[in-house]
Amino acid sequence: MNTVLNSHQRFFVGLAFGVLFIVTMATPARAEADSPKQLLEATTQEMFDAINNNRNKIKADPSITTQLIEEILLPHLDFITASKYVLGSSWDSASREQKIGFIKAFRTLLLRFYSSALTEYLNSHDDKLDTSLMVFFDPGSATNGQVTVRSRVSPKTGKPVPINYQMHKTRKGWKVFDVSVEGVSMITTYKTSFASEIKQSGLDALIKSLEERNAKLLAGDTSVLKTNGKQ
Repeated sequence: MNTVLNSHQRFFVGLAFGVLFIVTMATPARAEADSPKQLLEATTQEMFDAINNNRNKIKADPSITTQLIEEILLPHLDFITASKYVLGSSWDSASREQKIGFIKAFRTLLLRFYSSALTEYLNSHDDKLDTSLMVFFDPGSATNGQVTVRSRVSPKTGKPVPINYQMHKTRKGWKVFDVSVEGVSMITTYKTSFASEIKQSGLDALIKSLEERNAKLLAGDTSVLKTNGKQ
């Protein structure tokens, strides 16, 4: 995940993140999905439909990508739990302000990453996105309230890409707390990267660094994407 990714690969990594980290209102169909698999299938279907129906608008104005994400997709992520895992022991010693600052900056980084990767992919490919490219498999029995939903993305060229979602049951339904692309865990990847930055400069410096990366992505600097968000 720390190697240089081409736009095709970044899109599918972004696809995995995009299902997880975007805040909006739930549609009744998605809110009533009673299984982790159904939840992910419904979200992916609506996302693909929105992309295909607004392709020309997105190409003319890349900011529409973010707008569509915020209007359509529902986050099914337990973001507090994910942030705790990513920061590890640094979470326990962090102040309330630092925790809030990290959550906001980390969420925005993933949002900008996904939006930029998706826009870049659409600008270089004219084919419509087909939900048949992504297949979700029923998870096994929940262990301690947790399940793994496995999926496979089959691009028209290249090998299938396995994407697995770690989910657990909360009072508000099933939530994702980690995603693995080709066997590489998002939490593990960012935990390793951020731990190094925290050790060297501290948590406040990490938060500031994330905010700077977000500003670059907002300004259209996609060089941040080449290392999956790590400069």
